[in-house]
Amino acid sequence: MFNGLLIALVVVAALACPVMMLLGRRGIGPGCALMGCRPRGRDESLARSGDELLEDLRARQRELARRVAELEADGPELTPAPR
Repeated sequence: MFNGLLIALVVVAALACPVMMLLGRRGIGPGCALMGCRPRGRDESLARSGDELLEDLRARQRELARRVAELEADGPELTPAPR
């Protein structure tokens, strides 16, 4: 009796994580009530042309490259910790 209950509890716990992830992607999971997440609609991604998306990605890449260069210039050289 106890073994069956324990096995059922393990199975339910193992399935709970993927179900919560799936619900979170759809914007209806329990975490979405707290964080207010919402799924990206297909109309949002289709409303912009490919050129606009490409330019946005290139602008983001330039911004990230600039930030990396700043961090590398400002930060001290990191040395690996002795083992």
